[in-house]
Formats: sequence, C-alpha cells, structure tokens
Amino acid sequence: MHLRYFTVVTLAAFSGSCAVESIDAIIAEHGVTYCPTTGSGGVGDTSTSTGASTGTSGDVAGDTSSSGDGSVSMGEGETLGSTDVTAASGDLPTYFCGDSVVNEDEECDDGNAQDGDACRNDCTRRWIVFITSEPSKQGKFNGIIGADYECRHRATNMFLPNGERYMAWVSTSVVQPADRMYHARGPYVLVNGQQVAANWDALTSGTLEHPINVTEKSETVNSTVWTGTDITGMRIPNTQHCSDWTYNDSDQTGWAADGTATDAFWTRGAEVMCGASAAIYCFEQP
Repeated sequence: MHLRYFTVVTLAAFSGSCAVESIDAIIAEHGVTYCPTTGSGGVGDTSTSTGASTGTSGDVAGDTSSSGDGSVSMGEGETLGSTDVTAASGDLPTYFCGDSVVNEDEECDDGNAQDGDACRNDCTRRWIVFITSEPSKQGKFNGIIGADYECRHRATNMFLPNGERYMAWVSTSVVQPADRMYHARGPYVLVNGQQVAANWDALTSGTLEHPINVTEKSETVNSTVWTGTDITGMRIPNTQHCSDWTYNDSDQTGWAADGTATDAFWTRGAEVMCGASAAIYCFEQP
C-alpha cells in the first residue's frame, strides 16, 4: 500500500511594527511587534521586524485568517500567542489501496489482505467473461442492443455479478468494443475462474491465456462466435456485419471467430454467411 498524496500547509503569522509602549516587553523578548489597531503595522497590514532577532516571529494563536497578500488578521478580543505556532490547514486526505474506500484508479477496495477474493490486493478486481450457450444465433439478433440483451439476460439468469451490466463483444459499421467497453485494469476470468487475460491491454494483444469457451452455465463448448471485431477491439472494416446484425440471409456476410482459439482467431476468424449460427462473447462491465 502506498500514499497517493499528502499535503501539509503551514501557516505562519507575520508581525508588524508600531510605536506602542505597552508591548515593549514583547518587542524586547521576540524582536517583533504587533499593534492591534488599523493603519500601517496594524491588522491587515503586518510585516516582519528588521530588528536583531530576525529568526523568530510572534505567531498569532487562536482563530486567524490569511489574506491574499500573506498577512494575517485577528478578530476582536484575540491576543498574541506564543512563538513557533503553526497551523495545519487545508490538509488533503491520504488515499491508499486498502483503506476500504474506492478512489481514483482503484477498481475496488475491500480493506483486507485476502488476494483470492473478489477484490485483489492491488485494488483491481476480476471481470467475468463468457460465451453464450446454445441455442446459437444467426446473423440477425437485433444489432448491438439485441446482443447486449442476450448477454445480460443470460448473466442475470445465472446470478452472475453485475448481471444487468454485461456487453457483447460485437462490432457494427459504426460501433466497436474498444470505444464502448471498460478497459479493465484487473484480469478477465471465465465463470469457472480460469484467467483469459491479465487486463485490457493483454486482452487486445492478440494472444489469450485461455480460450473464451466457457458459458454462463460454466460449461465448456466448442462454438463459432459472431464478432465483426479485430484483436484490438476495433471493428473489421469493409464488411457487411450482416446489415449491422439485423439480417440473416445468405447473400450477406459477417465476421465470426473460433471460440476455442487463443491466438488472433479468438476474435478475427473468417467471413461467413449471415444464415450461419454462432454464439456471442459477453463481458462484465462496471
């Protein structure tokens, strides 16, 4: 664990010069003066004495306020306090992984040292990925909206975490996963716990640690998958995408992939007829 940032502001009071005999003792002791009157050397216009004792200034105790020019003002009835008094003001909170509060670049923070639970010790979490189970869909599944619904419906039925917030790894002529999906800092894992990729960068590197071949029911299958998507999460250009996945006749084509592959074929396989049947990849989102 580490501190994100820690700022301490030290507020020192300045003293001014004025001819007030009643505080000669303070002048003699500290080499500074404070004159509780208006005008030069008074409230709102203080300065450091140029006497011999330049290393010490009489700080103001109590409730002080600082003006934009660095001077310090005192309220009615306030008196000069002891020397070497500093006030820490405007302290910023200290955030760190393990404080039980999710901050900035953290994906989670459960405050414990258990690395095998939902939140890892580096405050990243595991993101579930699955391939839809049978029956497979032809090229017409009502576009991105229909594909996302398919993922959310299946995840919710199986009580997967964030079941209502899954998205399909599918591109159209204008939409692509790289733009609309969360780029996870933590690992992507299958329903059975097998790790697919360490994070988004690893997922889009062209090589997976394990094929995405486990369904929402934790069953292993060998399926073709509709994607229309390259290894980088960008849509494959110059293809019909089965009329953006609203068409299932055999006179149009869409890109499908091999659900058993760990190389580029996991998402960019071959262009096939829209009348073919294939599954969909589903990714958990925040």
